[in-house]
Amino acid sequence: MQVELVLVAGLLLISLISVGFSVRTCESHEICISKKTCDETDDSGKGKLVRRILDNSCGLELVCCEKVQLESFYAHQAQVEQNSQRRGNPWSFSENPLEAALNETQNLVKKDDEGYKSCGFQQECVPRHVCKNGSINADGRYIVTPRISKDISFGCGLLEQCCSLNDQIEEGHNPMQRDIEDFQSKGCGYSNPKGLIYQLDGYNDGESSFAEFPWIVALMDMEGNYICGGTLIHPQLVLTSAHNMAQYSEDSLLVRAGDWDLNSQTELHPYQMRAIKELHRHEDFSSLTLYNDIALVVLERPFKLAPHIQPICLPPAETPKLQEQLQNAHCLATGWGHKNNTSPTLEHLLKRIELPVLDHETCQRLLRRTVLGRRYRFHASFLCAGGVEGKDTCRGDGGSPLFCTMPGERDRYQLVGIVSWGIDCAVKDVPAAYANVAYLRNWIDEQIAKNGFSVSLA
Repeated sequence: MQVELVLVAGLLLISLISVGFSVRTCESHEICISKKTCDETDDSGKGKLVRRILDNSCGLELVCCEKVQLESFYAHQAQVEQNSQRRGNPWSFSENPLEAALNETQNLVKKDDEGYKSCGFQQECVPRHVCKNGSINADGRYIVTPRISKDISFGCGLLEQCCSLNDQIEEGHNPMQRDIEDFQSKGCGYSNPKGLIYQLDGYNDGESSFAEFPWIVALMDMEGNYICGGTLIHPQLVLTSAHNMAQYSEDSLLVRAGDWDLNSQTELHPYQMRAIKELHRHEDFSSLTLYNDIALVVLERPFKLAPHIQPICLPPAETPKLQEQLQNAHCLATGWGHKNNTSPTLEHLLKRIELPVLDHETCQRLLRRTVLGRRYRFHASFLCAGGVEGKDTCRGDGGSPLFCTMPGERDRYQLVGIVSWGIDCAVKDVPAAYANVAYLRNWIDEQIAKNGFSVSLA
């Protein structure tokens, strides 16, 4: 009976071919089997992975809009701005009308017709660096308290100071603003260990300092809403997660570098904004299993490097020696995502999370104890980190970097992971998964070369 069935199946196959039907054959790593059996035996975790992505696909209260319409509107706005008094951004060299308008309306804080907000008799809330009333310490830093969302001093913002009108100085006349123009980069991966300019009061609350990790960037939609994080690996190249880019195209996003407080536009060194020229997602990225969760963003113009805007180093291709080094290195993740599953909003100050990198077998064992089940297979394109109670990346952190100190270095880092997915946030013994940059290094090199760039390890 079995022989007859085989013969019938063979004759049917031959007849299909003879009348012109195409027959798909399995790849070398595949086998023909029923869909039911395939689904029952699946060990990839699809349908159970929680992506580190915000809950909306196009942004809160957003609709699709023609780019040419936006360009026309913002070009008009930019022309109007040129005819009025405004502050200049020393690192903004925008030629793109849409990009220029967004820089003007979002990045630049100026005194408009109404002036700064009043905070008392002949006093105004101004950026701390334009007030000379004693807010500057002996070491030249401005003290901020990150644990509160607003300054208790008359409602001034985190980076603002209630300043007497007589004590205000003109924007650009602070010596720390002028000195930055002579900045020379030392190379990739150098952090600013204590940050720049602003001294944090309450530092151990999970916040980074301003410009402590100058390679972190934010990808924003055309309305200025935060979408996800990314990492600068070259003045004109950014790495992020493929799953965060799934609903977007080159002309629907902008990249912002040098930002720290998403609720403020008054940092002493302003952020820079760039339009996207090309967006390359890994061709083998799977939206179900999140394998190969990486994307390369090519900018229309390079960022101008400054103390708060610098690229990170890339690791070499994956080897057992590198894996051992990472498990003994000092590793951190950064992002503006939620602190945990119950936090209602994004963090406005860039988070700083110290996390251990786990070996493949340990990670797979821990993940099998979760809803993924005892047969879950942890794919090689993932790197595992975390499992520490109270410390983790979470929703909104997708695309942000996981980075570790380079061998023999203390304050110099290499990018080892890109925030991808997790089962929960900040739960003990439940680590999160990151795109494995070392494993994906060959793909990164190929994309960089195709676009005519060169990125070195050091």
